[in-house]
Amino acid sequence: MKVKAVKGRADRARFIDLPWKIYQGDPNWVPPLKASVRALLDTAKHPFYDGGKAAEAELFVAWDGRDVVGRVAAILNHNHNRVHEEQVVFFGFFETIDRPDVARELLSAVEKWAAERGANAVRGPMNPSTNYECGLLIEGFARPPALMMTYNPQSYVRFVEGAGYSKAKDLHAYISPVHGASLGRLQKLAERTRARNPGLTTRGANLSDFHGEVKLVQEIYNAAWEKNWGFVPMSDAEIEWLAKELKPLVHPELLRFALYDGEPVAFLLTMPDWNPVLADLDGSPLRHPLRTLKHVFKSKPETMEGLRLFTLGTKPDHRKRGIEGILLGEGLKVSLDVGYKWCEYSWILEDNELTKRAVRLMDGELYKVLEYQHHKPGRGKATIRTTLRNLRTGASRPGPQPPKTTGRTRRARAVSSLLPLPCNSRSRSREASMSGTTPYPSRMRTPNWLPCCCAATMNSTRSRRPSCPT
Repeated sequence: MKVKAVKGRADRARFIDLPWKIYQGDPNWVPPLKASVRALLDTAKHPFYDGGKAAEAELFVAWDGRDVVGRVAAILNHNHNRVHEEQVVFFGFFETIDRPDVARELLSAVEKWAAERGANAVRGPMNPSTNYECGLLIEGFARPPALMMTYNPQSYVRFVEGAGYSKAKDLHAYISPVHGASLGRLQKLAERTRARNPGLTTRGANLSDFHGEVKLVQEIYNAAWEKNWGFVPMSDAEIEWLAKELKPLVHPELLRFALYDGEPVAFLLTMPDWNPVLADLDGSPLRHPLRTLKHVFKSKPETMEGLRLFTLGTKPDHRKRGIEGILLGEGLKVSLDVGYKWCEYSWILEDNELTKRAVRLMDGELYKVLEYQHHKPGRGKATIRTTLRNLRTGASRPGPQPPKTTGRTRRARAVSSLLPLPCNSRSRSREASMSGTTPYPSRMRTPNWLPCCCAATMNSTRSRRPSCPT
């Protein structure tokens, strides 16, 4: 088995096509549009790279004889390193057959590439940054992902951990039903907020001036997330590219702005979960022309069952005023009027308590793990003890078993490890939800997973590095 850099169009096509081999027969996998993946990997044209000024990348494939058995991208994000004052190389677009040796060799190729460029750490997966898909799924494999959320086989967790990566950050995703009870709570909050802030106004997006709306999103986004873990500012060209990709999918009333004395200070971006449509197209609108025509004429946001809340951003000077609650309430009102049944809130950093509290207003039956113990007496055995509290009633009770994934809470993890010291331990803070009677639709695509970012620190005395535990 050998790992080689991608050279030429044929190798690139093999790189893009590999997931269809990996996920064959997996009903939860959503095939991406090949044209979009091809564009995202084009370092010469895609604005993420800016011709090598903002980022560089190298693609690798693993060969076993004549068969491609794995792939990975090594990404040097100059913008990220400049903002965070780091020397990090990221790995992304990671896929492998069910063999840990393939994963180790792929990650070793990334580490070698990183060392040659003076990096001291490797982190991932990023496809190719936090502004796109990121993280390794570590929980919630029973259900498909929502729009632009990652999905991977459960074995990847073991493979990356076995390579020696340790946690960098957990990413959480929540799901709740769209119902009037949440709206009532948010409307009361909105009334108090508006009374205290008479200069506050809100509005939906004006798609006839989409270019101007995109500039507002960019301004608020770059200010709101500047201090966040993993944040990478979006350039004018990059956000225009993303806007062009997403414009056909946007519901104008679910892109909402808050203004204070006429100044844009916050925005909410919620989009219908188009993944059922993407799954039906199987990577290309041309592969199944009849299906494509069906969706062109019949698929509208109003026909989707679920939503994903992508971003809720507020400029630092206007936080803790209740603006976020107003935008959430207005978005929920639109969702109820249209007929959406559920909404995923993702992803949220594990230590972002402000946003997590806002999300809890949307579902009173969400449970929080107050106590977590993990005892491992022998290989493959574990006991987990939890204490759960109902955030609505205040009642608490012990949970003798690990909480079952119900589709209402999702988490992702970023990992990191020092090169000289492979990390075998895995600490996990946990958000859990109790099984209840909330009537989720049978076809609901619930986010029940953890994207995981892995990091490994490098030094000159060691050529191979631990991989990533998710």
